[in-house]
Amino acid sequence: MAKRELYDAEGNSRGWYSEANRVNDLTGREWVFWSRSVITRPYPPNLQHALRNRHGGQKPPELCADLVRAFSKQGQSVLDPFMGVGGVLLGASLAGRAATGIEINPEWIRIYREVCRLEGIAEQEAITGDSAMVLPTLSGRVFDLVLTDVPYWKMDRAPRSRGAWKRVGEPSRPARGSHLADFGTGGYADKGEWLARMGEIFARAAALLKPDGYLVTFIGDMYRDNEYHCLSAELAGALQRVPGLVWKANLVWYDVSKKLHLYGYQYSYIPSLIHQNILVFRREA
Repeated sequence: MAKRELYDAEGNSRGWYSEANRVNDLTGREWVFWSRSVITRPYPPNLQHALRNRHGGQKPPELCADLVRAFSKQGQSVLDPFMGVGGVLLGASLAGRAATGIEINPEWIRIYREVCRLEGIAEQEAITGDSAMVLPTLSGRVFDLVLTDVPYWKMDRAPRSRGAWKRVGEPSRPARGSHLADFGTGGYADKGEWLARMGEIFARAAALLKPDGYLVTFIGDMYRDNEYHCLSAELAGALQRVPGLVWKANLVWYDVSKKLHLYGYQYSYIPSLIHQNILVFRREA
């Protein structure tokens, strides 16, 4: 088995790379680092973060680039059926991969293109439309990786936190913000309809994925209506019913940038959700 030592742009050793590596271009040292089940690496708010942050669920492009590098090789292609403001497409550009994104809201695509213009990054292919309708039109194309962040079940309709808050010695004030932010297109009649729709779209995306290619998706759990919704487990169950997809891992991204809020103080325990799950599936025969 041939091996060679790789170096970064500064001339520092990245470790030894095996020519038998079929998954990515990582050295053994890098593979060990990115096989950890919890991602705690901080990602700075750059690449026009303020502009991209108009979409409440945008993900750091550098995080997306790290995932692209972990699950594909240089020059391969990435598909994002829910591209939002293009975090995955930007990450693919940073990692040297071609990418195709699909987004139902043209405003998010406009923002993605504006970010590319301001940062001097060549635009990837961005298609406006509903993935359920667009994906069948891509029949005949093959992608090496599907990486996305799903639209959340009814999150766009979730109310802001109610009630009041106060500091010691100060009068009560209206509640500030909420951990139930506006995350996406949502608007499904119920969670069952959302899961069915996600299963349908991911089945169509998986049909475009090469054999042994990976399908990776962000999904955060949700606390709503006095109940915890483990959306990651429920979505994973829906994806396990897609023929050929095998669940390989659940990575946890600990978002160190998340601010803690005081929820339910003195009344009920409500968690501050400062992590997201990253479900990893592989298309197998």
